[in-house]
Amino acid sequence: MRKLAACFLMLAASLTSNANYNANMSGVVAWVATYADGDSIYFALTNQPSSHPGCSPSYFVITAAVPADRRKAMLTNLLIARTTREAINIGYDNTGDCAEGYIRVHRVG
Repeated sequence: MRKLAACFLMLAASLTSNANYNANMSGVVAWVATYADGDSIYFALTNQPSSHPGCSPSYFVITAAVPADRRKAMLTNLLIARTTREAINIGYDNTGDCAEGYIRVHRVG
């Protein structure tokens, strides 16, 4: 019985860990910012959401918790989209799970 309960808890945890990526949005990148005192990447779209149930909608954030090589790839996609003024698709959490108080990004491109 304990093994069954442990398996159920592990399954539930794995399902909820992926539940944060629940929305997509396409838009033109308005600006991108990085800072010397951290590894997070902040950006906004020209059609940035005006509200969010748990986070400040001012920015999207790719957190420092994302491995460096993946952050670099995401930043490259953002900068190319910004330079070309082409719309880019963002995968994010539209219900909560904020990153540094802002909307957490899970996918760029």
